[in-house]
Amino acid sequence: MTKMTKIIIWGHKLHSHTHSYIHGAFFKAFKSMGYDTHWLDNSDNVDSSSFKDCLFMTEGQCDNFIPLDKTNRYILHNCDITKYADCKYLSIQVYADSVKNLLGINEAEIKNCTYYHNDQKTLYQPWATDLLPNEIDCNLHFNNNGSQIINWVGTLGGGVHGNDTELNPFIQKCNQNNVAFIHHDPWRIPKSFNENVSLIRESYLAPAIVGKWQKDNGYIPCRIFKNISYGKMGITNSKTVKELFGDYVVYSDDTSELYNIAASEDKLISHQKMKESMEYVKNNHTYLNRIQTILQHI
Repeated sequence: MTKMTKIIIWGHKLHSHTHSYIHGAFFKAFKSMGYDTHWLDNSDNVDSSSFKDCLFMTEGQCDNFIPLDKTNRYILHNCDITKYADCKYLSIQVYADSVKNLLGINEAEIKNCTYYHNDQKTLYQPWATDLLPNEIDCNLHFNNNGSQIINWVGTLGGGVHGNDTELNPFIQKCNQNNVAFIHHDPWRIPKSFNENVSLIRESYLAPAIVGKWQKDNGYIPCRIFKNISYGKMGITNSKTVKELFGDYVVYSDDTSELYNIAASEDKLISHQKMKESMEYVKNNHTYLNRIQTILQHI
């Protein structure tokens, strides 16, 4: 691809939307790669003529006033692609099991839950940990400090895409074992990246429990990549996550049983196994990895 003068994250400002944390992680990763990187949104007063030979990243709910120019390239998530018909673009979507059925592809064509569909100009891949590789290395000094607290930073609720049905049996087990399950609602009291890392590292266990819809559709939550990179054992009720991570995660479809297995495993897990799982995330599932794959296809 042609030389880029700037990377523009045209998106949701931090804490304004769920996707803002993804945009924040991409912003951080692009900057670490040495790119001249900017984070703008529809409220910013900009001179459109100054955007030439740029790489834009945006999302369909925040691209109303994005500058369009044929010299630019665009990374699009859930956007109306007809708007970009005269531009060079790549659509990105989160990988799920349904991709195999939807596109008629087989397991051999998928690597690390990543697939590029040339006709659609669409790259399917999971999100990632928000830590850079060197930051993951800083978390290698981990230990179970005897905490009787589990911090859950994120949404907790019902509905079609909710997770309370899957989380509640796990929470009940926490209560039975005198472990406090504390929900930190990011919309009520936003947490910084560093605060989030600290809360997870201080937790007795750090589960990546998905709701029924995500479980049935094989959606891979970024929470699993984050928790492991922060230095905590991978714990999940997602079969797809188990298939991706293998022995690096503890798995049960039943989250009540999952608590029992994880609590027992946490006492036995070796330093070497934790280090290997963190190395696996560091080498395969950071936003640097995601950017490298994106740049191969745009």
